[in-house]
Amino acid sequence: MASLKRWRQIGQGEFHKWETPGDELEGLWQGTHDGRYGPLGTLGTPAGLVTFPLHTALFERLKRVREGGDVLIRYTGKQTSKAGRVFKHFEVYVAGDDPLVLSTVFRPDPPANSEELRAHDHDEEPV
Repeated sequence: MASLKRWRQIGQGEFHKWETPGDELEGLWQGTHDGRYGPLGTLGTPAGLVTFPLHTALFERLKRVREGGDVLIRYTGKQTSKAGRVFKHFEVYVAGDDPLVLSTVFRPDPPANSEELRAHDHDEEPV
């Protein structure tokens, strides 16, 4: 029989909801993890760890930030997409010359014929 108790984890810092345009969090990016209702992100701030929901637009931007990178996240409010869907919009900044994680680049299957294959092998990798 399952327990009917509601458990909550302690010692994991504060939880931040993105509600007010202009909300900002600044700190060291600790990465993502699965939450009860979707992906969560965590920043190490001077006040301790802060965990927050990773809305799609924010998740896409933070995928490029290396763990341990100094980051500033600003919630700018709700916007409407070209398809008419309302979403939460974010701006993400990294400090100085902090390197970004390279995104995966789509490469089509190599050509079947050997001449095209040799030409393909000498293509320059995207920078």
